[in-house]
Amino acid sequence: MKIINLFLLIFLILGCKENYNQKKIEIPSSVTKWNANDEPPSIKLCDEINSELERNICFQEKLTRLIYDNIDFSEITVEKKLNDTLILSLLIDQNGKISFLNTSISLKIKSQIPLIDIILRKAVSELPIILPATKTNIGVQVSSSLELPLILTTN
Repeated sequence: MKIINLFLLIFLILGCKENYNQKKIEIPSSVTKWNANDEPPSIKLCDEINSELERNICFQEKLTRLIYDNIDFSEITVEKKLNDTLILSLLIDQNGKISFLNTSISLKIKSQIPLIDIILRKAVSELPIILPATKTNIGVQVSSSLELPLILTTN
């Protein structure tokens, strides 16, 4: 009987060592309800702006600039002038890591820059970690997606 009690005591001690404070809450995006108090993803420079509209504009402009800065334009040559917009779909995970989802690119751009997908994937992979979106009612950082228009213009 003492052996059974000893095993039971050891089992209870080892079974209760789980640290529940370090668990992350995962919220499936299909059931996430956004409200006006939730915080969209941001960059530290933009996070201090009070107006939500201005903060979102700042975020999109800074993110676009970071993507353009990561593209090596010296390796891109085109035969005809380009003045077109492509849509870049990004995923920002709950840790602030940005990843490439897909693009919507016109045939005009694809014909002039066949490797545009690879160029954009590389540019996105080199982006820094940003501030992820936050569900403020439960205080949890969540993944979010973003569609970013990029304008390609050549001389």
